Amino acid sequence: MLVLLATGAGGCAPDPPPTRSYTLQDARAFYAAQPRFLQPVPHTELPRGLLDLRAESCGVCHVEIYQEWKISTHARAWLDDAQFLEEMKKTTAEKGRDASWICMNCHTPVESQLPRLVAALEDGDRGRPIYVENPHFDPKLQLEAITCATCHVRNGTVIGPWGDTRAPHAVATGEILLSAELCTQCHEADEMLDDVSLACIFDTGTSFAAGPDAAAGKICQDCHMPEVERSLTNLKTPVRKTRRHWFGGSRIPKKPEFEAELAPMRAAYPDGARLEWIEVPPALPAGQVATLTFAVTNAEAGHTLPTGDVERFLLITAKALDDSSRVLAERVERIGTEYQWVPKVEKLSDNRLRPRERRTYALEFRVPASGVVRLELRGENYRMNAVNFAHHELEGRSVAGRTFFAIDESVAVR
Repeated sequence: MLVLLATGAGGCAPDPPPTRSYTLQDARAFYAAQPRFLQPVPHTELPRGLLDLRAESCGVCHVEIYQEWKISTHARAWLDDAQFLEEMKKTTAEKGRDASWICMNCHTPVESQLPRLVAALEDGDRGRPIYVENPHFDPKLQLEAITCATCHVRNGTVIGPWGDTRAPHAVATGEILLSAELCTQCHEADEMLDDVSLACIFDTGTSFAAGPDAAAGKICQDCHMPEVERSLTNLKTPVRKTRRHWFGGSRIPKKPEFEAELAPMRAAYPDGARLEWIEVPPALPAGQVATLTFAVTNAEAGHTLPTGDVERFLLITAKALDDSSRVLAERVERIGTEYQWVPKVEKLSDNRLRPRERRTYALEFRVPASGVVRLELRGENYRMNAVNFAHHELEGRSVAGRTFFAIDESVAVR
């Protein structure tokens, strides 16, 4: 039976149940119950002596560190990251659904960078968040993406490696700064979020923990924040052992115009993969079939290579050419993961290099009758393939990859 409840003079409908009013405390309780990668850095009272939490303000004194941070991937993880912004569009593409809070939590990870906070989920659905306004939101701080306060402000205090400086602000030693735990808040988010059709697959922390560097007592910062002797500020502070704040990784610029700025960073970081020809003879026999071998080694990275976003891959290309540039043989190896995205997210393959793993490949060809054989070996690092790059219309707005290794040599034919 269909019953229509009158709402005019002939009767009255029952009042709807009262809607719960959510608070800031509800939001903090909600985040505390989430996996670590979905917990923003908690709000804290402004440390004594600071005007705000902005990196721009920190840079007034910490000039050199600030200049390093400004060209880092961390500083460019928000509006300068066109790939991320395209992915973000998907989180609100369906009417009435919003999963953007999940992605924002690592790209703008300080609570004060979030204009609204999630206090609850409708029916437990991560695509239907119930927001409360954030009274501490700082729009300028949001623009700084992964900013100084992400790592250096806790409980109303600026934390640093020393804690004994006579700073104009509250300061204390922060042991977390020398732990992998600081990095894995975002670089270890390996979870399928089926209810919102998202895959947060960042397993850098897990692969590092299982590798030889972690077993030897190393931490992420040993490679990604190289040590340097310098003063922490432009004031009269002692020269001490500190760390670079470039956070070097793939060193693929977020935008084409950032390319030139990465030169000093590239000089400071070795590439994770090492490529080489193995025992190339001084000459090749004319007209005979020859087999040469090349190798790729994860020589520097303490985690699987590549890592980070699941669409990253290495492309290794080996060629043998005659002296007129005719290709005698070519071999291309793709190293990375491959996923199917529709109709459901599913990993199809994973041939990433484990730490210190070395793989060899053969290149077979017939040697020409005379001249020389030119050998080319190239290594390229890509953040996504050409199809997806074109799909997101990223040409001119982002950079798909870069060549990290290239060597040409010639072998005589006899």
